[in-house]
Formats: sequence, C-alpha cells, structure tokens
Amino acid sequence: MAIKDYLNWKVIVGVLVLLIVFSAGAIKYTERPEFCRSCHVMEDAYQSWKTTTHKDENCLECHADEGLIGLVKVKLAGTKQLYQVVTNNVPKKIEAHVPSERCIKCHEDVNKVSKVGSIKIPHQSHMEKGLECTTCHADVVHAESLKATKPDMNTCAKCHDVKDINKCAQCHG
Repeated sequence: MAIKDYLNWKVIVGVLVLLIVFSAGAIKYTERPEFCRSCHVMEDAYQSWKTTTHKDENCLECHADEGLIGLVKVKLAGTKQLYQVVTNNVPKKIEAHVPSERCIKCHEDVNKVSKVGSIKIPHQSHMEKGLECTTCHADVVHAESLKATKPDMNTCAKCHDVKDINKCAQCHG
C-alpha cells in the first residue's frame, strides 16, 4: 500500500469519525427545549412548558416515539418544520399529537383512581373508553394560559352532564 493510499484511508476514517461524533452531538442538542425555542414560533410553547412539572423533560420525551425509528421520524418532521420556517410557510397554530403511551411511560398509575382535592378521577375508565390523555390534559404542558395546571370543569363538561346535580357525586365527594 502506497503512503498516499494509507493517508487517504486515514483521512476518510477521520472524517467519518468526526461526522458521527458531530451527528450524535447535533441529535442530542436538537432534543433540548432551548433548541426548539430557537424557532420563534415555538416561544409560547416553550414559555408555557417551563412553568409546568414537565420542565425537566426534553421535548422528545413526549413528542417522539421510543427507539431509533421514533428518532428518525421526529427528525424528519423537524426537517419539514425547518423548511416551513425558511419558506415563511408556518401554520398559524402548531399542533402535535401525543399518544397516551408516551404519557404512561412516566405516569404509570393510570389504573388507580386519582384524588385531586374532593374530585375522584377514574383514569382507567376514561382510557377504556378510548380517550387519550390529551383529551382532558391537552393544556397541562402547553397551555394558552400559563395558569392551566389541570383540567377545569369545562373540560369535564365536554363529555359529562355537569348540570344534573344528582351526578356530581360521581366525581365530587
């Protein structure tokens, strides 16, 4: 092997190693909320997120499926979002679907009845009816009002008859 071929081989390997290290660092950096915030359209979402109990979680904990496939899917979606920003074609309202499986990774106790103050919340029965966590908890992390920390009566009223006083004891009591 000529010295020229040997040097070319070392350069190629060196470039590949640098590319892998840079890519891994870039992937980790782009998972951070501060990176998401760097896009001006995400400022409201960032501000609401940082006031919640989820403020120590990175964006991908909720916004990406687990594993390599999930990472690739979310990075491809991010490329589309970058294209929208560059072409000034960003939707007025940015929405993301967060399936319940992602919530349950951390909130495992959904099979128990939760008690918040005087309210009993049978999460399991809601899930058995096919409701996603975000049906009731959509505004818990990225609320339009930074004061939303739990669903209010209007959220419950979307499905439950809250005008019939005889039914109040089902949840309150």
